[in-house]
Amino acid sequence: MKTRTFKVDGMICNQCLANVKKTLRLWLTVVFTAIFGMANASNAQWYGYALYTSDGASWQNHFVSFNTQNPDAVQTVSETLPTIWAATYLDGYVWFVTQTRSLCKAPFDETTQTIGAYETVVPTLEQYNLYIDMAYNPADGMMYYLCQDSQYNMYLKRSSLAAPSEVETLGMFGVKMWTLAINAQGQAYGVAYEGGNLHQINLSDASTTVVGATGKEVWYTQSMAFDLETGELFWAQFATTADHGFYQVNTETGEATLIGEIGAGTQLAGLFMVSEATPPAPVVIDEIYMEGFTAPEWGEHPDFALEVASDAHYYIDAVDWLWSDGITNGALTEEDVFNNEDLSYYMIITISPEDGYCFTDATTVFYNGDAAPLAQGYVTALGKFMALTINYYVTDPTIGIDEQTAESIAIWPNPTTDVLYLDVIEGTAVSVFDMTGRMVMQQRYEGKIDVSELSAGIYAVKAEGFTVRFVKE
Repeated sequence: MKTRTFKVDGMICNQCLANVKKTLRLWLTVVFTAIFGMANASNAQWYGYALYTSDGASWQNHFVSFNTQNPDAVQTVSETLPTIWAATYLDGYVWFVTQTRSLCKAPFDETTQTIGAYETVVPTLEQYNLYIDMAYNPADGMMYYLCQDSQYNMYLKRSSLAAPSEVETLGMFGVKMWTLAINAQGQAYGVAYEGGNLHQINLSDASTTVVGATGKEVWYTQSMAFDLETGELFWAQFATTADHGFYQVNTETGEATLIGEIGAGTQLAGLFMVSEATPPAPVVIDEIYMEGFTAPEWGEHPDFALEVASDAHYYIDAVDWLWSDGITNGALTEEDVFNNEDLSYYMIITISPEDGYCFTDATTVFYNGDAAPLAQGYVTALGKFMALTINYYVTDPTIGIDEQTAESIAIWPNPTTDVLYLDVIEGTAVSVFDMTGRMVMQQRYEGKIDVSELSAGIYAVKAEGFTVRFVKE
C-alpha cells in the first residue's frame, strides 16, 4: 500500500480562488452600493451675501446659507453687514469686498456654520473701480477680482493674500463679464451681460472663449462658484423679480438648469462653498503580522484565535475557515474539524486599518513572524484588507504509519520518542519536515536519527526519493 503524505501547496487552486473572490466581491459591491450609492446628487451647503430680496425678507444684508436640494430654505448665518458685492471663502475665513471697496475678512465657525465679526484688511483697494465678484485660485494661491470702472469697462485683477493691497491688473475683458468662478484646477469661467453666454476666462490676460448660451438673462449682481466636491458649476442668477434662481451650469455647453429659487427671490452676491480641512494623507501599511496561527491537522478544529501586535495600526474584523472541492465552497464553524482529505481548506482574514492608515493591494501578510509570506489578498471597496491563505490538504494520520511496501523504505520504531532507524545505507541524505512543509532537520544518515528535540506530532522523512511519515510522541 502506497503511503499518502500530508501536503502544503504553495498556491491556492485557481478555480477555488476565483470562486471565493467572485463571491466576496459581489457581496462587497452590494454593501458598498447600499451604503454609498443612495444619493445620486451632491447636497452641498452654499453661502452667499443677500444683497436684495424681492419681499424685503429679514436676511437682506446678511450672509445666508442653503443647500443644493432645497435652495428655497434660507438661513441667516451672520449679523447685518455693509453692502457687499463680492465674497469667497478661504482657510477658515470669509473674504469680501464692500461697496466702498474695503477688503475684509470674517471667521467662519465650522461647528455652528456661522460667520463672526469682520475685520478690515485693506481700507480701500482702489478709489474708483467696483469689485463685483472675486474667487480664489488654488492653482496659484492668488485672489482674483472682477472689476468695473466708471465707464462700465470690465477688468480682471488679482493680488496675493500676503500683500492684498497690491492689486495687479491682468487685462480688460472684451465683453461685460458679470461673474467669476475658478475650479480646483485653476480653470476660470464667467457669464457675460450680453446674451447670457458662459465664457471660459484666461486668467493671464482676461481673454475669453464662448462656451455656450445659458439661456438666461443677466442683469444686476450675479454670482457663480464651483462645488468643491463634484467640480460642478453653480450660478445664483438674478434678472428681475420674476426671473431668478439657483442653476447648475454645464461647462461643456453653457446650458443652465434650474434647481430652485433662493429664498424669496434673493439677489445673491459672493456665492461660495466652505471647503473642509484637507486631512493628512493616510499612512500606508504594506505588511501585516499575525500571531497564533497553526497549520491544520487531521481531526483538529479550525483556528480562529489570530491576533495582531498590541502596537499595530490595524485590527482583525473576522477570521473565516472555508473548504472547497474545486467547484463548491463552504464555511467551517468552530465545532467542525479538518477530516476530509478530498477537500482543500483555506482561511480568509478581514483586517481593518485604524483611522489615518490604509492598505494597498501589495500588502503582505506574515504569520508568527515567518519571513516567508503565507497569504495573498486585496483591498476591498471599503478599505479593508482581505487576506486569503494558501490551500491546506490534510490526510488521515493513521493511514500508512505501520505499513511499508516495496515502493517505500522501512522506519522504526513508529511511533518513537527519541531515535528513528531507517532501512537505508549510511551516508544517505535524510530530511525531516513538519506538517506545514517546513524542513526541521537535514543530515547524512549514520545508523540512526536523533529526533528527541522535536515536538510531539506527525512528521515526514524524505530519503532516497521516498517519503515516509512517523509520529513523534
